[in-house]
Amino acid sequence: MFSTLILQSLHVALLGLTFATRVHGSMNYVPNDIVCPEDSHAGFVHNTYTYIAPLEAFTNITKSFFDIKWYADTNVTNTTGTDNVPGATRSGLSGGGVFNETLMMYSMHHDSLVYTFHGQAVTYSLPNQNPLHFDGYAETMRLKSICNGQATYIDFITYLCSNESTAAYDVWYTAHMFALQEVTAGLGAKI
Repeated sequence: MFSTLILQSLHVALLGLTFATRVHGSMNYVPNDIVCPEDSHAGFVHNTYTYIAPLEAFTNITKSFFDIKWYADTNVTNTTGTDNVPGATRSGLSGGGVFNETLMMYSMHHDSLVYTFHGQAVTYSLPNQNPLHFDGYAETMRLKSICNGQATYIDFITYLCSNESTAAYDVWYTAHMFALQEVTAGLGAKI
């Protein structure tokens, strides 16, 4: 009798934990932590935007890890794995450097799109500036339907290790701004 009571109690506790995880577990774990070498500077960039356009208008353009022409006019020249499946990789030329990125997490639902990728070390040659070296970076892009589907909230969170913090911030901030200006202009989306 005592063992039956213990088993029933464990069953109820497990059921409660399972339910709590589903209720409070709507935020997926986002693997965007990076470790910077001693001679590198840690930094981050967090940009947020809200546009009057439905989520689907944005996800139709941004949902592919392999197709990032929309992202600051970046072209992918090589891919491995399956698009939008963690572990997939993409590489290409941008800013005079070769980027190599790996998809770490991808989650798309009717009301949201979230994905995270990590980038390997790369050096970019910027006009009228010293070369900008990244020892690595991780970026999460989140898009969320808001206002009963009439608008979209977008944010980019980029963690980075670089030789020059201010220039690194400026590069990512500008890339995010440029990318969304181009996308929203094509959609006619208003802030």
